[in-house]
Amino acid sequence: MFFESGSAEGLDYIIGVYSPQHLRIQRVMQRDNVTREDVLTRMSKQINEEMKMRLCDFVIINDEQTLVIPQVLKLHEKFLKLAKEI
Repeated sequence: MFFESGSAEGLDYIIGVYSPQHLRIQRVMQRDNVTREDVLTRMSKQINEEMKMRLCDFVIINDEQTLVIPQVLKLHEKFLKLAKEI
């Protein structure tokens, strides 16, 4: 919602977490105990996921096939290096 609300302005970096649409729908249905239609309605009010990921500085893939922790650790190392440069 950073991009939709305009609150992305002023942030140094934005990290997006990408999951395929079918997984996002399934996860929200389970988490919020809502129907597929409810999730699709919510999603229709949000910016397109592919566009959103293009706007992010970094993207973590969370597709149940790619390991997430190594991606997070790689970003952590990058941010540590950036912090030393300041």
